[in-house]
Amino acid sequence: MAKTIEVVRKKDPKKKNQSDPLAKQKLIWKTGHALTLVFGLLFSITYFYHVLIFFKYRSWKWLFLKVNKNYSFFQTKRWYMKLLSWGPQIMYRLSLIGVFMSESVTMQQNWVGLNPTWNDLLSSENFHTVLIACLWFFGGGKSFYKILPYMILSYLHLTKMNSELNATKEEKISVTARDKKMLDLLAYSELLVIFALVLDTILFKTGTSGFMLVIYVGIYWLRLNFCPYAQVTVLELLVKFEKYVPKKYKSNWQVVKNFVYMKMKEHEKRAEEVAKCA
Repeated sequence: MAKTIEVVRKKDPKKKNQSDPLAKQKLIWKTGHALTLVFGLLFSITYFYHVLIFFKYRSWKWLFLKVNKNYSFFQTKRWYMKLLSWGPQIMYRLSLIGVFMSESVTMQQNWVGLNPTWNDLLSSENFHTVLIACLWFFGGGKSFYKILPYMILSYLHLTKMNSELNATKEEKISVTARDKKMLDLLAYSELLVIFALVLDTILFKTGTSGFMLVIYVGIYWLRLNFCPYAQVTVLELLVKFEKYVPKKYKSNWQVVKNFVYMKMKEHEKRAEEVAKCA
């Protein structure tokens, strides 16, 4: 009787150590949003505390417009106190690093297997987000209003994390009434950035405020062309304040409204075409 040979297949230790690349991307995505939200909140606490004690570093003789640059919250010169004084700056930067992490994964997933052109990137909301994050990361000054939109966005993604990570491209993620309110808040916070930068420029808060205002307005113009929630919010504001516009400027106001409305319709057409081709 012939002997049977039992073949024993050993597991390759190299394959065992190889992890799922998609799992890594999910981890980076979640970590990025968590960094943005957690360190953004921590920075916000230090920011508002700094605002509350404005009378200590602003001169009342100049109507609190002039800042005493020599003022330091930590009066001692010990090394650990200096390290603590860098805390807000570090937290601010870490929150923006979280944006880079999460948005890079999102963009990689959106463009996997494709070779996007510059036109494709400039029409992408995620690319706009990265551009603005780069502006805040390398630009001068740190402020709560600059990272507020990212904190709202990270909160939305983390609260809907399970449905977003497990959904396929064909599945639509449900949007609740709370989500719509948060999106409205997100859109208004982006407009608040423009208002704050205008004030910073007028008050000469930093030497780069004017440049950052011009660059940010340019990026927001792209959002107004391609981002639906920004279009809806701007159109709502135009309708709301239309009654306060003088009669001689009504026609100009209507031109702006028509432009935003046209962009909304163009976005709807593009979405329908993509749905047909999918």
